[in-house]
Amino acid sequence: MLTTTTLPSITLSISYREKREGLFKILVPFFHEDGDMYDIFLQESPVASRKLRICDKGLTLMKLSYTFDIDTPKKESILHNIIHQNHCDITDGEVYLDCTVEQFEYAIYQYAQTISKIMNTEILTRETIRSMFTDNLRQNLYEASSRLNVKLSENVSPLSDASLRADYSLENHGKIIYLFGINSDTKASKAIISCLQFQKARIPHNSLAIHENFENLSAFNRTQITNAVDKQFTSLSVFKEEQNQYFDRIFQTAQ
Repeated sequence: MLTTTTLPSITLSISYREKREGLFKILVPFFHEDGDMYDIFLQESPVASRKLRICDKGLTLMKLSYTFDIDTPKKESILHNIIHQNHCDITDGEVYLDCTVEQFEYAIYQYAQTISKIMNTEILTRETIRSMFTDNLRQNLYEASSRLNVKLSENVSPLSDASLRADYSLENHGKIIYLFGINSDTKASKAIISCLQFQKARIPHNSLAIHENFENLSAFNRTQITNAVDKQFTSLSVFKEEQNQYFDRIFQTAQ
């Protein structure tokens, strides 16, 4: 059992306060925007022998709930992705990180960084909106493909390099559209590279880019993707208004 004599010591300015036998609150120089110190605790890992567990006893999500509601499965999934991408885990609302004594100093920094990202509602809001664009685009395409009797496929790699791919392909009467959903500069760059390689390989297709918000891209990527793709819609709402006319024009000419 973790005791006052077996607590790890590190160069970071921290101290411990025993909450109960085997559980210590770590007093750290990390603070929320309202001035409250991060709620970080230390105990032995209940699942890993000879490891420590840094945790928050569910207090981080409780504090987050004052300013941001995790009220949908999608928001919960985004929250869990942020936690896992930062090498932490979550169970029953408790965010934790298991580590060895030797890893403890690095782990404290890692854990504090994770708490910071969880509490950054701008990140959560942005990721939620981005995810909604992806989900809405997907739903719209499945509805449109069913209505138009078009074959729809996801994550299509027509070349041997799997990194060169379109988010979707739509096929009818031998005509193929490779479609890219663009919601960031990173996604735009990948689409540009893929489009140019498809063209270089002389793959018969029409390339189509649907933007979350075209104006949010860098000036460089706006120019590059305009030069690379055959057709683009500056927002999903514009695409929904004009998609029937676009699909009719592409696929009817193939009949």
